[in-house]
Amino acid sequence: MIAAVAPPLAALFAALSSRFGGDGEPLAPLDEDVIARLVEQARAGDAGARRTLYTQHVDRVFRTVRGMLQSDADAEDVTQDALLTVLTSLNKYSPRADARFAAWVTTIAVNTVRRRFRRRRPEVTATGDLPETPDEAADPGDDLDRARERRALLIALGELPERERAIVSLRYGGELNASEIAGAVGIEPATIRKILERARTRLGARIETLLKPVGGTS
Repeated sequence: MIAAVAPPLAALFAALSSRFGGDGEPLAPLDEDVIARLVEQARAGDAGARRTLYTQHVDRVFRTVRGMLQSDADAEDVTQDALLTVLTSLNKYSPRADARFAAWVTTIAVNTVRRRFRRRRPEVTATGDLPETPDEAADPGDDLDRARERRALLIALGELPERERAIVSLRYGGELNASEIAGAVGIEPATIRKILERARTRLGARIETLLKPVGGTS
């Protein structure tokens, strides 16, 4: 039997069950000029603009913090807290040419993680076990594969040093580039790229091992 090959990290992070464990289709991203108008409207008290900003970023925030936290429940709590901070702090947001609004949002999310768990190192656990009753409209095999990939990713992330875990989560969960991650964690972009290269190699090898069938051969 051929050993399983780990999917790309971006695909694995997408399987972290965005929308708080749901399987809804991801929203198409909005252009930065559209986001800027929504921010201005939300600042002026437009409830619809606030809802749009929330729905546009909730999945991204959840994926980012789930890669850094102990459980889905912790990630849900942090996601809600972080987005509440975002929506009540829009007057503090200043657009930057080198960073998108999403970078500001995910930086707040990372800081929320640090603030809530400063007394203990947050350990990642692979909750969200294999589905017992697959969706009737879905292929049960696909559901099981996604669940196994999710578990493998969370186990592998939990074995990374905390700083590397945060950087990987921002890159593949938050979909930030090296410059935006640098602004969030206070490390030079060149160092971010080196850390990501090292972490990708380590994660890929570990995930492939975890996905390999018991007793399987390469």
